[in-house]
Amino acid sequence: MDVSSAVTALKWALGDFLDRGRPDGVFHVQPGGPGSVPALADLDVPELHLDLLPGVPTATQLEGLSGLGYVSELESRWLHPGGRRLVLCDHGSGWRAAQGALRALLRADPAAAREYRRVFAGQGRAAADEALRAPATAHHARTVGLSPARFVARALAALDAPWMIAGGVALDLHLGHVARPHDDLDVAVPREAQGALPGLLAGWRLDASVGGVYQGFTVPLAPPVYQIHARHPALPDVLMLDLMLGDLSGGLWRYRRDPALTAPLEQARRITPDGLPYLAPEIVLLFKAGSTDGHDPRGKDEQDFSRAAPTLNREARDWLRAALERTRPGHRWLEEL
Repeated sequence: MDVSSAVTALKWALGDFLDRGRPDGVFHVQPGGPGSVPALADLDVPELHLDLLPGVPTATQLEGLSGLGYVSELESRWLHPGGRRLVLCDHGSGWRAAQGALRALLRADPAAAREYRRVFAGQGRAAADEALRAPATAHHARTVGLSPARFVARALAALDAPWMIAGGVALDLHLGHVARPHDDLDVAVPREAQGALPGLLAGWRLDASVGGVYQGFTVPLAPPVYQIHARHPALPDVLMLDLMLGDLSGGLWRYRRDPALTAPLEQARRITPDGLPYLAPEIVLLFKAGSTDGHDPRGKDEQDFSRAAPTLNREARDWLRAALERTRPGHRWLEEL
């Protein structure tokens, strides 16, 4: 499969969100599936794993896929007569990142590829993916690990403001090991420090999504917009750096979804022994509990809660319980806290 040509065709037919100025289109495509691994190429056709906006293809996008020759195979899957499958990623589950880690293991380790083949032959694709999940995560931790976080920390080292790694990587820093592969790297930055970012991140592509449409980041970015997507060709493994602007004034961290909910900055901002600053795990889990408008936690957030919640000390558990009771009364995580 000529991946480059296939991706170019998809962007032509579905739109390229990264072109800026449009609300839909291709966000990312990567090869995947056992068919993309040379040692396993006879098991299945190679796949393209697609991140598409909107998450459910529009009628126009479906027409575009049909025009390229893709035929619906199953929900969110299309088969091309040229011998490839297109799979629409479920970003909330962490599936894309997990598939990337699995592919890296199968390409690097012949023994793992043989075991995958054995399970695939007896039980099918899903069972083979699951059987190699833990080895793939361990391989990812060895070969990628915290390199994205360290790359970004070097880029932001001169920022004179209390920035900190957030999201799932912050939980890795809290746990002391990489628990799963990540789609991107979240970093919290004080809103008033945004003016320093273009200079510090010279050589990066900086975008902000305003009204659901990408535009080049320019200072100042005013509320309610709070995210800056930053891409660099040397940023390892993750798709992008997701800079999240927030209010850290007066020595307090403030919850973006409910600014009356605060924590002292010295409690909210932790630092690893090797100097990586990160958001406290109880605050990360508050974000992962779901939005204040009632959306439930995503699959990967449920997994993160299961891993991290048992490691919280009493003070952190009490804070998270009180925060959930305020923002998400009746949340099912409260029973476990």
